[in-house]
Amino acid sequence: MKSRSLLLYLLIVVLLTSCGPSIQSKPKELSQPNQKSHMNVMGTKRIVMGWNAFGNTDTFIKQNSNSPNLNVVSPRWFTLANKDRMLSGTVDPRYVEWAHKAGKQVWPLFGNKFDTALTNSVLSDIEKRESLVETIRQTLVQYKIDGINVDFQNMDIKNRKHFVYFIRELEKALDRHDIVVSVDVTRHNPDPFWSGSYDRRNLGKAADYIVLMAYEEYYRSGGKAGPVASIPWVKEGITLLMKEVPAKKIILAVPFFTREWVTNLDNKSMTNYDRTMEAVEIQIAQKGLSKKWDKKAEQRFVDYVENGARHQIWIEDEKSMEKRLNLVKKYKLAGISAWAIGQESPNLRAEFKRFR
Repeated sequence: MKSRSLLLYLLIVVLLTSCGPSIQSKPKELSQPNQKSHMNVMGTKRIVMGWNAFGNTDTFIKQNSNSPNLNVVSPRWFTLANKDRMLSGTVDPRYVEWAHKAGKQVWPLFGNKFDTALTNSVLSDIEKRESLVETIRQTLVQYKIDGINVDFQNMDIKNRKHFVYFIRELEKALDRHDIVVSVDVTRHNPDPFWSGSYDRRNLGKAADYIVLMAYEEYYRSGGKAGPVASIPWVKEGITLLMKEVPAKKIILAVPFFTREWVTNLDNKSMTNYDRTMEAVEIQIAQKGLSKKWDKKAEQRFVDYVENGARHQIWIEDEKSMEKRLNLVKKYKLAGISAWAIGQESPNLRAEFKRFR
């Protein structure tokens, strides 16, 4: 009788536990923390990541080969779509094979094209999110890719919670494959679309890493000249983010570019041009310019007049990068990422070699 009763009890337990829904009917509460086992994917090493944004596979491999200290590479491969499987883009297996042979992890960048309406259309629809997550999972597993870097910007603040749901769902799908989820966020600023749409605290709980894009302090359409990322501004951005995300999860993104501000001295109109680090060094050498020190920005700059226009450039070089690397060490951050590989000056590579 005892054995028959025990058998009946076990049968009831099995039936009860198998009757629940196989798919969550609603997203988890935002307070649920992430308990991923491979949190520090690089072991005791800091992450040294670089985005490959401009060019093709051959270009990217050449650029990355010039920076052998990179241990994570992020090709700009994927973008959001509102059709079929919600994902646009292709993987080049040759890039993945090269990176793995070189001892580097591959975390492709997945962007939303800064498209607010498209992002809302996908993120606010649970079925579209499920389709997108499954497409990403299948793609990354098929090509033996190590992680993904989600770069959604210019989102409507009404999608703040939807973005957290998406990252949590993506993390859940990729966790069993030991695939890393990193999420880019802007530095805190008043703009509701470019900053307020990030629930940094809950993104930090859901993702493995949060990448702080610590640049665009003075941006193209801002109407005022200044550095793309002064050191005090970067430092403040780190400390603000650390109030919401643990330091061990934060990757500091640094600019391998700057901006040249040109002011017409007659009508005071201003234009600006993005310049790579290498291009600025060439320009300074060709024109015989002298670098000055901006005490407030804590970096070098040049300021000169030519053909009736004032030119101002706050310089990104080994000195400004050394200060950023020191901030990563000071606050014990997870690592650093550079936008974008191929824009750096050759003398900067030695600074990165000493970083690990």
